[in-house]
Amino acid sequence: MHVHIDTTEDRERIVRLMQYSLNGCREDIDSIQLSLVTVEDALGGRLRRCRLRLAPRYNKEIEVEEVQADLDLAVNRALERSKRILQRRLGSVAQRRYA
Repeated sequence: MHVHIDTTEDRERIVRLMQYSLNGCREDIDSIQLSLVTVEDALGGRLRRCRLRLAPRYNKEIEVEEVQADLDLAVNRALERSKRILQRRLGSVAQRRYA
């Protein structure tokens, strides 16, 4: 699991969020990369961009990007979207494997 974040207290919290969110499908994932960057919107507000890459064991890589004002919201949404994509892909692989 590779996490690129600015501060260490954010890093520890984000790693716990990732472990909790992806707990059920952890054995199907080879690697996880998460990157957080602060960007500005058109009005000068600070936003957090979360880019998450999952490398499933039996499928193509999943890349999800989420931009939100709140750090935890950006990470949670990216994790949930990637988890849904992974479950959908694994479901189709399982159907082909056992059909």
